[in-house]
Amino acid sequence: MDTQNKALKPVSIPMLNEVVYAQIRERILSHDFMPGQRLDLTELEKQMQVSRTPLKDALSHLELEGLVYIHPRRGTFVAPVDVPKLDEAYKVRSAYELYVALCLFKYLTPEDYAFFQSVREQMDDLASRGDWQAVSAEYLKLDQMLHERLVLRGGPPRMFQLYQQTNVHLYLRLVVPHFTHRDFEATHFEHEQVFEALASQMPDRLNAALLNHLEGSRFRACQAFNRSLK
Repeated sequence: MDTQNKALKPVSIPMLNEVVYAQIRERILSHDFMPGQRLDLTELEKQMQVSRTPLKDALSHLELEGLVYIHPRRGTFVAPVDVPKLDEAYKVRSAYELYVALCLFKYLTPEDYAFFQSVREQMDDLASRGDWQAVSAEYLKLDQMLHERLVLRGGPPRMFQLYQQTNVHLYLRLVVPHFTHRDFEATHFEHEQVFEALASQMPDRLNAALLNHLEGSRFRACQAFNRSLK
């Protein structure tokens, strides 16, 4: 029996660089590595049991996302989020979403509406628990899924790529520990307005709801960042 010509089964092993990148990224977003902290690469190599090459590749990826900055001869540091950067990212994001709101409905399918309804129900469930900080990470994931779906369905692929590069949801994860209960309640109320506008299938109403939500979110995020400095 000729066994050499039998096809081998694909081996599904994540890329080492991506695993290293994902672990460090999560440590930054969960505030285990604090803004301004210098990362000890030798210690990271030891803890993760990897060589310097995948570690440097991962850090280069994180630098592109704005989560670290690499200073020659001084080291690699967790990047701080500043208000001007956060404010700018929100305004760029808003430009994409408000454009999409005016032309979105002609592209939506029954599957899209089912997706929006599912996200709404999951958000409502998290909100009903009352402990916002405990559910904030899950809520933010749903928030990101909602907004990305709007841009993905209403704009060209290139727009979606540029939208993702604003990194607003990354910045939100860094400042959300400083959100107040009122901040979370306002965010959820604004999402309800967005869902109602989607159900109405009225572009002007969706545009207004998104504008109100994005401006409110920008203000709350900047305020939360300022609180984090105290």
